[in-house]
Amino acid sequence: MDPLLTWILVGAVAALVVIAVVVVLVSRSSMRRLGASVDERWASLAATLESRQGVAAPLLAAAGEQQRRQAADAFAALERAATPGAKAEAEAEVQRVLRPLVQAAASQPVGSDAAEARTALAALDDDTQARRRDYNTSARELNARARRFPTSAWAGSVAAPREFFEVDQSGAVAEPPRIQF
Repeated sequence: MDPLLTWILVGAVAALVVIAVVVVLVSRSSMRRLGASVDERWASLAATLESRQGVAAPLLAAAGEQQRRQAADAFAALERAATPGAKAEAEAEVQRVLRPLVQAAASQPVGSDAAEARTALAALDDDTQARRRDYNTSARELNARARRFPTSAWAGSVAAPREFFEVDQSGAVAEPPRIQF
């Protein structure tokens, strides 16, 4: 074999190896950044969910002992939950416990602590939904990128697939709102 042809083949193989290494490094870096972004959005969503207890305090102050105990248990479960699925179940329970208190606050005069807490909870719900959408969008992107080649070869070691945060709204539909005139 001609030495010039040998050097050309060695150079081509070396160039392919360099290109492969660059692709791997760029993909790993991209997955790490995306994983960090998902983790950051999860932390933001979790903090928003856990701030609900402080916002609901005026409603709980006027509640009965049993409702306060149920709310305390629901908030404790929300704080203990670490995964998106567990947090979603705990959040659904918190919403179920707070629903009667929020409905009762609707009859309070404007400017009362209960009415302001109801307004603050509505704003917090909007913020929670926005953060939930951000987290789920990032998790979906991370999961999709982790399934694509060549990232799928090492995605498990860089960023594990993330589960979505989806609150079951069947309880909200099971009991329609009561309208009183």
